[in-house]
Parts: sequence; C-alpha cells; structure tokens
Amino acid sequence: MAALLMAVRWPANLVERWYARAAYPQIQSVVTGVSNLAPFALLDVLMVLGLLGAAWGVARIIRAGRGRRWRATGRTILNLGTTVAAAYIAFYGCWGLNYQREPVTAWLDFDESRLTPERARTLADQVAAALVRLQHVEPPASEGDRRQDLTRRLAPAFDEAVRAIGLRGGTRVGRPKVSLLDPYFTRAGVSGMTDPFFLETIAATNLLPVEQTAVIAHEWAHLAGLARESEASFVGWLACVHAGEWAQYSGWLDLFLRVAGSLDADQRRLETASLPGRAIRDIELMRQRNERDQIRTVRLVAWRTYDSYLKTNRVASGVRNYGEVVRLVMGTRFESGWIPVKR
Repeated sequence: MAALLMAVRWPANLVERWYARAAYPQIQSVVTGVSNLAPFALLDVLMVLGLLGAAWGVARIIRAGRGRRWRATGRTILNLGTTVAAAYIAFYGCWGLNYQREPVTAWLDFDESRLTPERARTLADQVAAALVRLQHVEPPASEGDRRQDLTRRLAPAFDEAVRAIGLRGGTRVGRPKVSLLDPYFTRAGVSGMTDPFFLETIAATNLLPVEQTAVIAHEWAHLAGLARESEASFVGWLACVHAGEWAQYSGWLDLFLRVAGSLDADQRRLETASLPGRAIRDIELMRQRNERDQIRTVRLVAWRTYDSYLKTNRVASGVRNYGEVVRLVMGTRFESGWIPVKR
C-alpha cells in the first residue's frame, strides 16, 4: 500500500476537492486540537518509541542463539519495513497528500509576464520602504507577551490570509513547541517544522525575536494544507502584513532577505544600503547567530536530505522552492493594502 501511494500521481483537482478542501480540514482541526493539549512535542514521543523499538530488535538478534540469528534478523527487517510503510501511510493521510493539490497560482490572478527584473527592483524598494516605516516598532517585552501577541493579533490575520487566497479558513493554529531535535535544528540552520503526524508547530530555540513571528506564520500555513514552501511563505507573509506592526516588521524583513537573493550583487548592495539601521542590525545579528550555531557539514547534509524529500514529494525545485515565494509575490496582482486578487 505504501509503495502504491508513493508511485501514484492523483489528479490535482480531485485531491483539491475531496482531500485538501474536504477531508484534510477535518483531520487537521481534530489532530492539532489534541496535540495542542500537550506542552511537549508529540513527535518526540514517536521518535523515542521508534528508537526503543529499534533497540529491542537489535537485542533480539543479539540474544538469539546460533542458527537462529538469521531468522531473528529477517524478522527484525520485516518489522522495520512494516513500521516504515505504516508511518508513510499515516504521513500521506494526515498531511502528505497536500503536495499533490492544486498550486496557489490556480486560485490567484497570477501572471508570469510580471516576473521581470524591473518588478523585482520595484518590490525590493517597496519592502525597504515598509521597513523604514516600521523601524521604530519594538518587540513584545517578554516571551509571554510574544505568545499573547501571536494569539491576539497574528492568528486572526492568519485566518484572513488563508481566506484571501481562496481557502475557507478556520485552520486550528498550532501551539509553538520545542523539540528534542532542537540541537540538530540550530546546527543545521532549520528555523522550524510542521510535524506531519501530529500536525503541531515546532520552532528552533535560537530564533531571534524578529524572526519568530514570520517563522510561526509560515508553519501555520503548512497546517492550513499548503505543503509547498513557497506557498507557505506567501501566506505567512500575508498574515504578518495584516497583523500588528511587530508582525509586519517580521514579515517584511523575512521577505527582504528572499527578495535580495533574487537580485544581482550590485542591486542587492544598493537595496541593503537603503534599509534603516534597525533592519541592517537585525540582519547582522542573524548572520552572527548562523556563524555561531551552524555546523557546515550538518547544514549541507540536512538541506540535501530535505531537497531529496521535496523532490520525492513532487516539488521539482527542491529546497529552491523556499525562494520561489518572490515569484509568487511578483506575479500576483494585489489590491490596495496587499490584498491578493483571486481569479
């Protein structure tokens, strides 16, 4: 069954109609509602159980007498294969089928003819102007204030962003959690993840306050069923832009870093020079954090692994899909106030 699900490419319109807009919202509401009750990441429990199961299988092989070890090894391999297959089926049903849904560009007034160097420079100017306007905004004073700001301001704006692209809204947002994987996240340069089994939101502990809102909005967009990284970033940015001023600053700064990557070196220097001192300092703090925490080998292995994972799930551009949010913003027509126009 797992091999069949991995091999079959379902028609996007059927996935959109029967799974992404019908079954998945019901699954997500229940599963995230339950996982939100736990103060810890349920994914960690699953990993620990997996490690204990693997240790038990190895112990069985070691304890088996001579002449019986091949049989014990075969049974352990069979159990492992069955467990992996069951995990893939659970992944597919709980969240993974969203990779085969229609792209956001099918719902919005998106035109590739708008993807020009001139438009990229105009967008960079707009982002820089927004950061200048918001340069005096201060972050919430404490971690508790930041959590309250997420609930009071970002969550309603996130629901509006989901509805703005043509979905029905009502996504149950995830309680941000820390995972046992955090040492790996910080060394690999991973800012967060959405647990595809328990549909919970996990964030790295070394995020700067200015990054947290944009990262959590991005992960919430995954909970809304937007599996592609570019689409999750697009909706996360929309949510930030329509939330409080601190969320706006976080969203625009995140978008600037992505837009800057699409410019040539000279234009990138010019746009960076037009930023307010506050934004330049925040970007420098991010650079220093990355230099302090990341291990190059770990980062390369992590991103190559994730690149393969995305391509296996039919995201042809792999990890480059993160940067394609710029194409979405450039190619989409907006009404005043950054409201995307639907088809």
